[in-house]
Amino acid sequence: MENTFTIRHYVPEQDLSELSHLLTEIESLDRDGEDTSEEYLRASLAWPNYRPAQDVWVAEAEGKLIGYGVAFEQPSQQCTLYVVVHPSQRRKGVGSQLLDLTLARAQEVGSKRILVYANEHNRASNLFLKHHEFEPVSSVGSLKLNAQEQLPSTEFPNGFTLKSYLEVNDPLILLRALNICYQDMWGHQHNDNPTEEERKSPPFLHYYDANDILLLFDEKDSIVGICSLKSQGKREGNGEISDLLDGPGIIQAYREQGYQRPMVLAGIQHLRQRGTRPITLEFWGDNENALNIYRSLGFEMVNRYVAYHKELA
Repeated sequence: MENTFTIRHYVPEQDLSELSHLLTEIESLDRDGEDTSEEYLRASLAWPNYRPAQDVWVAEAEGKLIGYGVAFEQPSQQCTLYVVVHPSQRRKGVGSQLLDLTLARAQEVGSKRILVYANEHNRASNLFLKHHEFEPVSSVGSLKLNAQEQLPSTEFPNGFTLKSYLEVNDPLILLRALNICYQDMWGHQHNDNPTEEERKSPPFLHYYDANDILLLFDEKDSIVGICSLKSQGKREGNGEISDLLDGPGIIQAYREQGYQRPMVLAGIQHLRQRGTRPITLEFWGDNENALNIYRSLGFEMVNRYVAYHKELA
């Protein structure tokens, strides 16, 4: 008999536990490094623009969830899509229908640029995206530093100053840092037209404490770098807790000069003031030179994803 399935919007109150079970089964086979816990799914309900009744779908067959798709609306007419299907139900049209729904939703909210990520080792996902005419443009992923790794001290050029956002306390400087320090790095959320509310309270402050956002200024007191941290901010699938270090952003004029190195060292020093744990560094759109800097400090690659892009008419 031909396999049949239905697709509907995700209802967290009734679906969350079963969705966690589905994603855990998929992760056990695909090994993409995804957090599939119920705690993570509950936390996602507080994300900006995560609206289950409008942006999130689940596929069902024989009373069980077999697929999941979501469209994350981003600033500056950009949207990130995520689609996953149980391996036993692939090549039956489930993924294509979920992708069509998320693309239609992206167009509905006015997005012009689409991003999707696939683990570089997941052949099926990469072939699926290429089949649907997505173009690879960059890579994202994470590296990990052993808690026992001994590191050199942090040194910045004369005249450069490192401050926490708590010291700066200027939303416009933070918004400018997020735009110019990650310019042309795929995967970062640029916001060229913030609302008045965002100008007063950038959404970035919902994720990181003001004291854990480090800003680098040059001798002219112009913002040139940013690095954000979260103590005990990463939980692995095996339950291990590590500190989180968001890959540093450096303005293009200094990016190829290796300023990522002192920013990462400063971030590690900041985190270790609260205890010595493994540190997970998440990178988004960094080139190979930056990744080699992180490796030179002792970080080892955990996972790496290909970022795929598509322009919408």
